[in-house]
Amino acid sequence: MRTVAAIAVLCASAWLGLNLWGNYGGHVSGLFYTGARVALPAELEGDRTRRVRGDDIGYDAQYYRLAAHDPLLRRGFAAFADNPSLRWRRIGIPGLAALLSAGNENAVDWIFVAIQLGFVFAGAFWLARYAESIGCAPVWGLAFLLIPATAISLDRMTIDLPLAALTIGLALYSTGWRRYLILIAAPLVRETGMVLVVAWSLWPAARRDWREAMRSAACGIPAAFWWIYVRQHTPHDATPWLGTYPFSGIVNHIFEGAGPYTTLWLRAASALEWVALAGVILALVLALGLAAKRQFGALETAAIVFAIFAASLGKTDIWGSAYAFGRTMSPLLVLLGLIALRDRKPILFLPILLILPRIALQYEAGIRNAIRG
Repeated sequence: MRTVAAIAVLCASAWLGLNLWGNYGGHVSGLFYTGARVALPAELEGDRTRRVRGDDIGYDAQYYRLAAHDPLLRRGFAAFADNPSLRWRRIGIPGLAALLSAGNENAVDWIFVAIQLGFVFAGAFWLARYAESIGCAPVWGLAFLLIPATAISLDRMTIDLPLAALTIGLALYSTGWRRYLILIAAPLVRETGMVLVVAWSLWPAARRDWREAMRSAACGIPAAFWWIYVRQHTPHDATPWLGTYPFSGIVNHIFEGAGPYTTLWLRAASALEWVALAGVILALVLALGLAAKRQFGALETAAIVFAIFAASLGKTDIWGSAYAFGRTMSPLLVLLGLIALRDRKPILFLPILLILPRIALQYEAGIRNAIRG
């Protein structure tokens, strides 16, 4: 199983190396995809940051990088983030990078990348062990690389890969003491990790195991305290996350339509976006179908709770691209995939398979540009 995990890390490292030296000239800061015109603190300006070209506004990891260089909000870096409250709530990976760097500014970015690879190892290792525990071949661990959050995070250095790994770890250690550590860590990585805390509290509560339900619920306390700290030191997050009715975000995005694309690549990307959206809709339907069938095991409960949470999200841009909903919904996709592997139900793999082509097309462009570079 360690061999499987090591191979996964080698594959991830190969892509990072190609991307780093082919697209960003060996500048590790390029992996964080910082916009060409995004303002940065003086400490990160100039040669400290490799920016994307043209008018590209960059991607989310450019703000997690700010958090990694100013985790306790003492240096004023939050003023350069698009939504400081949101970005600093997700302190898990940036905070760990800052901690492990021990004050070495030059090491923070490299350690951030190393943490991602560490979670690739953990995710693949846990998936291999889970597969073996249900009578499948450990080589299934390599499938961790095909999870949308994994592929997207390795491309854009977002913090969703670690949460996907933690979701698998939670399934593997669903009844052991390690689950408490995972439940503590998950909401610090991303708020959606709190959905796992809620699910793992509801599952024992349904069996009237109130002590276990309280222990699981208590795992969300550290994140809650951190969120309070962030709220006191950043502007209020006024983002309208919730919709006016279930699935309103998806419905509004569908009616927005798409519009005109001048190249074959863009037309292919647009078509695959719709295929990917169909995949995530199918994932929601399949998860809610578990409730209709009254299947309430640990993984099923978590999938149902996550689907209910996803249905409440009304912010349109969450559903606007496979790179957005693919990583946001990855815990749900992982849970369905684990159930599919355990129960031998291939249809539960279909949502991931519908999302992957759009991500693969993005990789094709990156590889092509890296080779030219």
